[in-house]
Amino acid sequence: MTDQQLHTGPVPRPRPRPAWAAPALRIALVVVAAAIVAVAAPVTSVVYGVAVPLSLLVSVVLGVTVAVAPWAPRSAAVVHLAAFVGLGVLTAPSDVGPWPVPVTGIIGLSVLLVVLGVRTSWRLTAVVWGVATVIPLVLVAATPDRWGHPGVWAASFVVSAGDTLVVAAAAVVVGQRRSIRAELDAALRDTEVEVARRRSVEERSRIARELHDVVAHSMSVVHMQAESAPYRVADLPAEARVEFQAIAETSRTALREMRQLLGTLRGDDAAERAPQPHLTDLPALVTATRAAGIPVTLTVDAEDDVDRLTQLTAYRIVQEALGNVARHASGAPTTVTVTRVGARIRVSVTNDAPPVGSVPLTPPDDGGFGLAGMRERVAAVRGTLDHGATPAGGFRVVADLPAHVNGVTA
Repeated sequence: MTDQQLHTGPVPRPRPRPAWAAPALRIALVVVAAAIVAVAAPVTSVVYGVAVPLSLLVSVVLGVTVAVAPWAPRSAAVVHLAAFVGLGVLTAPSDVGPWPVPVTGIIGLSVLLVVLGVRTSWRLTAVVWGVATVIPLVLVAATPDRWGHPGVWAASFVVSAGDTLVVAAAAVVVGQRRSIRAELDAALRDTEVEVARRRSVEERSRIARELHDVVAHSMSVVHMQAESAPYRVADLPAEARVEFQAIAETSRTALREMRQLLGTLRGDDAAERAPQPHLTDLPALVTATRAAGIPVTLTVDAEDDVDRLTQLTAYRIVQEALGNVARHASGAPTTVTVTRVGARIRVSVTNDAPPVGSVPLTPPDDGGFGLAGMRERVAAVRGTLDHGATPAGGFRVVADLPAHVNGVTA
């Protein structure tokens, strides 16, 4: 299923932020902060007659708070407003220039509001603007000598409040657009994840249907034929009856496991909770293998406190290894041992060379995925797998599994 089948049009991809965006922002803020310091310090000292150390201190604080505002907006805003008040107090004794908000203060406050409006919420920007608007009125009220010059402080107040309001509003619009775009991108990613999950569920259901149609039906036929053979065939030898019983039992087991697999693929919770093979089921597996004409010796020396997942993995390894013996070395004597070695379980399946004259029963469509499947199962429980030919011409598979699997669920 393609995206065009799931959507009416092409899916827009979120545009990634350019790699140079973050460094460029830092550089721009450093340049702006340096410009504020370079302009505010001499203007404050020369025009308003403020001592050079104090003007430098206030100017540096105004510039640095602008530079750090994107990463610490609230702290930067509080310190900047404190420096804003200090600038008004230091310039109050002078009768020259705009007051209570000097031009350099308006510039620094405007830049701060732009950063806050674009990078943070509109509420913080509005609060900072409101506090910065009230501060000049408080300074005028606290300076009786300035009351008699409303033309000076009123003009400064109106210009400062009006300019910063326009700048803050524009920054908030840009910031809200940026926030909405980020939310839309996140929603789009969530939608794509959900679509991918739905496609995965549909694919699993399709695989389950294919398995049912291709495998389950054939296994059912084999089971019915094996069950009915003793009644359909006259004078059937006792050995053949036992053989057909073993075939029927094996097919029933395969059908039961197939149903569990189909339920898992379809997302059936009951299938996930269905009983899985344990180490105690190995004798039945070996018995069925012996009935197929393979002499197998089984030794199990492991406690019952082994993890369920480890037991299932050990069972599947033995099952696949015995299947490989049946396909590639039919009739070869085979030894299966499952032993406890410290905190680990060692599973070993070793077969001798096949008898002279035996014909391998490898099916024509054998894909050779048995060992690959073993490796995947062993890796899933953080175990190790070793396999290879023996000097006597046989084959050996050895798996070391943790007796207790931590952090891995069945």
